[in-house]
Amino acid sequence: MLYKVTIEPGYLKAELFNRETMEETREFLQIVAGAAMRHQRSCVLICVNSSNPVFTVERSGFLAYFRRLATDPSHKIALIGDSEELGISHQYIELIGRQHGVNVQSFRDEASALKWFNGRR
Repeated sequence: MLYKVTIEPGYLKAELFNRETMEETREFLQIVAGAAMRHQRSCVLICVNSSNPVFTVERSGFLAYFRRLATDPSHKIALIGDSEELGISHQYIELIGRQHGVNVQSFRDEASALKWFNGRR
């Protein structure tokens, strides 16, 4: 697994490559959530590439790590995947996340996610 986390103007960008296991997923999400809190970014863009899809949201740690961010009403988490399978898993994460009060949405491309961050669709 490789990842890169950058602080952008107005949001945090987290890129993930070659994730294979649930343990790697939890490690990455913990790092991303911690960085968002530390750098006071309510918008988080997560780009997943060449990785296995995740269909067990609870086991991934997504809800546990991002519930704290959800206390900020302006929070937004955008998910982008580079395959159809990742897109489907991100739609599932979106569904479960929203049921738990996390403002998360899946996108096909970064430009659409950034428009959502800025209140445009």
